Amino acid sequence: MLHPKGNMDLAYLARILKEKQISYFLIVPSLINSLLNFLKENNDISVIKSLRSVCSGGEAITTQLVSLLRSYVHENCLIWNLYGPSEITICCTYHMVDVTYEKSNIPIGRSLPKYQCLVVNEMLQPVIVGQEGELFVGGVGVFAGYLGRDDLTAKVVIEIGDEVFYRTGDLVRLDSRGFLHYIGRKDHQVKLRGQRIELGEIEQCILQSSSKITACVVTKYDNE
Repeated sequence: MLHPKGNMDLAYLARILKEKQISYFLIVPSLINSLLNFLKENNDISVIKSLRSVCSGGEAITTQLVSLLRSYVHENCLIWNLYGPSEITICCTYHMVDVTYEKSNIPIGRSLPKYQCLVVNEMLQPVIVGQEGELFVGGVGVFAGYLGRDDLTAKVVIEIGDEVFYRTGDLVRLDSRGFLHYIGRKDHQVKLRGQRIELGEIEQCILQSSSKITACVVTKYDNE
């Protein structure tokens, strides 16, 4: 176990990785980026050579960051992209990343056993392959609801057929291989002069431009 906030102390984190010869690492992309830059600046990239499996989750990961990570870890190290909100018990989809195939967008993959993922339109009808829709997740990990907030629970816990699904609010698309691709948050779409803009896509473009930055795109109004 790391000490409190140890994951934010890069020198301490690097020391633990080296001393304990850590082989399995669950980490968010922004911290991967910071850690790799720290190790490179200190000429100590061998710290992560013991890793055999790196699981990324919590944020969208770019192909550029995966390529950078791949260049530093052992050739047999597996890199996974995981997805899942807290309301479905953290993780419901997985994907083993192959940077030789995925050049622009890394899928969040397929559902884990005992989970079911649906991509639906605003009428709660399934969308076709390649079409954008909202992700609904059903299965063993779906939460019972928000404590003392039945009003909020009713908005996100939906029965479809005999199954209970969590309405994630995340926009995804399904490709021809059956892999889900994360697009962004439904509530992060804005309209400017009548045109729909996905803030998450702008973030991804910025992140692809450099491996040394993190980005968050927000809407700014004239009176702010």
